[in-house]
Amino acid sequence: MSLNPEFLLFISAFVAFFGYHIWHFFQIRREPLLTSTGFNNHARSIWVKHIRENKLDILAIQTLRNWTMSATFLASTAILLSLGILSFALTTDGLNEIAHEFNFMGSQKHSVLLVKALFLGANFMFTFISFVLAVRFYNHASFLVNIPENYHLSINSHNVVTAINQGALCYNLGMRGYYLSLPLIFWLLGPVWMLSCALIVTFIVYRLDHGI
Repeated sequence: MSLNPEFLLFISAFVAFFGYHIWHFFQIRREPLLTSTGFNNHARSIWVKHIRENKLDILAIQTLRNWTMSATFLASTAILLSLGILSFALTTDGLNEIAHEFNFMGSQKHSVLLVKALFLGANFMFTFISFVLAVRFYNHASFLVNIPENYHLSINSHNVVTAINQGALCYNLGMRGYYLSLPLIFWLLGPVWMLSCALIVTFIVYRLDHGI
């Protein structure tokens, strides 16, 4: 029994993108300082200690505000893209026109194209939720960073670093959602385009993850 070429190309793109991220996850746990994620987590812990020891409250709030504004903008963009893609897929025949023009190997059935668009919309929903959670953690950190350690509350620099790094993790996941959207967009044009884009995006993400 022969496998569908589109399915094979989809699996190849999936393995390339998510296989790299699984490897990167274990690398962060084993050698965190060799990755930008681990290095930045360590740098944020030093930053928090510096802020709290020198009582640089204004600098802390300004920095956290910038992070929050950035995450808010990206969350708003993600939800608009998600709703726009779903509206386009469900109310127009544009998907069929795209498939006939560019797709020279994969399926051109409308139901398959609709599934592709739903994957893309779901990815932007995930991206939206990730950035919303990043805003949540940054808001928590903005309160925690200004609480002196001599208060009776058991709040120390470790708690602040944990909140900020959790926000950074959600922000990072949101950015990965944007990276993943590129292969999914090209999937609408055909599986060959998706695989090519997945390989290029994976290489770019690798360079970003290791370009400290």
